[in-house]
Amino acid sequence: MKKFIPVIFASTLFGVLLFSGCAKEEEPEPETPATDPRAGFRGHWAISENSSMSGVATYNVDIADSSAASFIQFAYLYGYHTKVRATVSGNSLSIPSQVVEGNNISGSGTLTNANQINMSYLVWLGGSNYDTVSAVLTK
Repeated sequence: MKKFIPVIFASTLFGVLLFSGCAKEEEPEPETPATDPRAGFRGHWAISENSSMSGVATYNVDIADSSAASFIQFAYLYGYHTKVRATVSGNSLSIPSQVVEGNNISGSGTLTNANQINMSYLVWLGGSNYDTVSAVLTK
C-alpha cells in the first residue's frame, strides 16, 4: 500500500501538469469597429416628394454606399436614372452641388429615426427655372 500511494500521487501530478499545459489561453477581445454613419441611410426607401413645379409625387429610391467612405448614393432621386451623391456626417446628409442628367442638384437631409429621412433639395433646370423640393423618405 505504501508503494501504491506514490504511484497515485505521481499519476495525479502528471495528469494535472498535462492538462494545465493544454489550457487554452484567453484571446484578447477584438476591437469594436467604429460604427459607419452611412449604415442608417442604406436601403430601399419610399419617397413622398413635394416639388414646387410638379406637386406631390411618390416613388422608391435606393440608397447605397459609395466607394468613398463618407459618401452615399441615391438611385432614382428626383426620377433620375443617374445616381446622386451625398456626404454623411452623423445623422445628417448633404448633397453637394452636382450636375445630374444636365441639371444641377444640391440639398440636405436628416435621418430622424431608423425609418425616416427628411430632405430638401434644389434642382436648377436651366435659365431661371429652379425646382424647390421637400421630401420624406420612409422604410
